Amino acid sequence: MSSTPQTLITTDPDLVTLINVFTVAPGRQADLVAALDRTTREFFATLPGFRSANVHASQDGTRVVNYAQWTSAAHFQAMLRLPEARPRLAEIGALAEASDPRLYSVSAVHHAAVGGR
Repeated sequence: MSSTPQTLITTDPDLVTLINVFTVAPGRQADLVAALDRTTREFFATLPGFRSANVHASQDGTRVVNYAQWTSAAHFQAMLRLPEARPRLAEIGALAEASDPRLYSVSAVHHAAVGGR
């Protein structure tokens, strides 16, 4: 069994999930993925309330999805108010043509049936 921390998707009502769908110009997807990865490791992961982040790159090269969990909406909002967050968020935003960040609550979690296909 791995000792590496894992993202736990749960219906815990206090946990919030940021899902940000970025649209990128052809050829910019890797740059945005790298910026999200670096900024998460160096900054977001050090903040109170941060739980996890997963960066997804679409196979067609036009989208990047950031799925980030925070202990509460208040922790996420506190991060947005930090002066040191602004240049990092601006760098990420400059790499995308558009983004659609929203906070979500997990409503249901499903897994493959044991012995399923």
